[in-house]
Amino acid sequence: MESLIAKTLAGSVEGVAQGGVRRWLGVPYARAARFAAPEPVARWDGVRPAQAMAPQCPQHFGGSPKTARLAQPDYAEDCLALNVWTPVGGDGAPKPVFVWIHGGAFMAGGSNAYDGAELAQLGDMVVVGINYRLGVLGFVNFGEALGLPAIPSNLGLRDQIAALEWVRDNIAAFGGDPGRVTIAGESAGSMSVSLLMLCRKAWPLFHGAIMQSGAVSLIHSQEKSRQVGRRYAERLGLNQGDLAVLKDLPLERLFEAQAAIGKAERNGIPAAPWFDGDLLPASLDEAHAHPTPPVPLLAGSNREEIRLFELMPGDILPTRWPDLEALLRSQLPPDQAEQVLAAYPRTRVGRQALATDLTFGMPTRNFAERHARAHPTWFYRFDYAHPLVGAAHGLDLTLLWPLQGLKAALARGGPLTGRRRALAERIRSNWAHFTRHGRPQTDWPAYTADARQVRIFDLDDRILADPEPHRFAAWAGKDVGPGLAADPA
Repeated sequence: MESLIAKTLAGSVEGVAQGGVRRWLGVPYARAARFAAPEPVARWDGVRPAQAMAPQCPQHFGGSPKTARLAQPDYAEDCLALNVWTPVGGDGAPKPVFVWIHGGAFMAGGSNAYDGAELAQLGDMVVVGINYRLGVLGFVNFGEALGLPAIPSNLGLRDQIAALEWVRDNIAAFGGDPGRVTIAGESAGSMSVSLLMLCRKAWPLFHGAIMQSGAVSLIHSQEKSRQVGRRYAERLGLNQGDLAVLKDLPLERLFEAQAAIGKAERNGIPAAPWFDGDLLPASLDEAHAHPTPPVPLLAGSNREEIRLFELMPGDILPTRWPDLEALLRSQLPPDQAEQVLAAYPRTRVGRQALATDLTFGMPTRNFAERHARAHPTWFYRFDYAHPLVGAAHGLDLTLLWPLQGLKAALARGGPLTGRRRALAERIRSNWAHFTRHGRPQTDWPAYTADARQVRIFDLDDRILADPEPHRFAAWAGKDVGPGLAADPA
């Protein structure tokens, strides 16, 4: 094991080289007081060890408040750190950079679950995984709900931008090229990528984007964010202007409030980014009309996303006919709502297809369709099916990332061997090729408005022209979402 030192703007960090990959773990990219914007980290003297992952951001997702993950050393509010993997060797030229934004419904997860060593070696690229504030600490609109302009909007997204600024300023010291940065993510990470593509402040910080399952619609409207913020204030006994009280509340009380509000929230989550009219456009309609940066985009979704959420406790996303119908009829013109419903058979498979399209499939494809009008775009559908849950949400992660052991094999639907391994290698190699060259491999045609060619990832891949055209036509570029309208007063 060989130790290595890299010099950042804040000070030197010492990582390790192992198995042909250099690793710097738990590197701080920013600091932030509770409910404050991220700031550059304080400089340090000497060499800081970077050989162990940093604490994850405090979090809670479903279940009892007692299941919240808050305790040190595994979880801490001082969590704005990232991990870097760089392959040993090469010609010495700066390598392209792949920045992974983890998912978890904006309330859970972290970068430590993703080992970037294999991807770094495969793509001869630098892989970076980032943490960002979650849930009540990162995505509740306390600023407007409590009349506290000192609290910026969308703190978790601001953390992501701060991480990308760190990459711009420091990645060269780790062998990376700050002029070739691709941002990528799945689920909430994919939605984050779509939001960063709507945030002009972030545009100079990346040069390619990969979206896996999700875009723009599963967040809150401005009014919904205010409403949710007021519910937190009521639950926590806060009055207007109570900034000091809010900042001093025990962490347990904040997450108890999140759990209680989440339990009462039907078909939605109690903390999410929102259209703020500042960092982001002010509404979904404005987001649809907003330009996206002139960068290549690789995007797609899984064929049966919703099946994961049918198995999960609670009502995180709409899965039942009455909820799906009510959502469509409340957010689409009457004729179009009926056209969308008519495009799906009144069967279990039809309901799953509608729920999948409403939550992940169509928002991701609609985003790609808009981007493709002006910029290079490639689109995929992930059809590989788990024997029990089909091509469910998150199944693609078990092939993209090197998850090991019995639990990983069960989640994947079998060991990573044979045709399953070959599929994983095709996905990884396309993601790496896109990061290196701004396009996937040559057997994947671009997505354009006239042909709409989509790559189907399965045990045997294929290209389809405009899959499910009647469904796509019925949606006509529109998105709906459970958090896009405030609840009745």
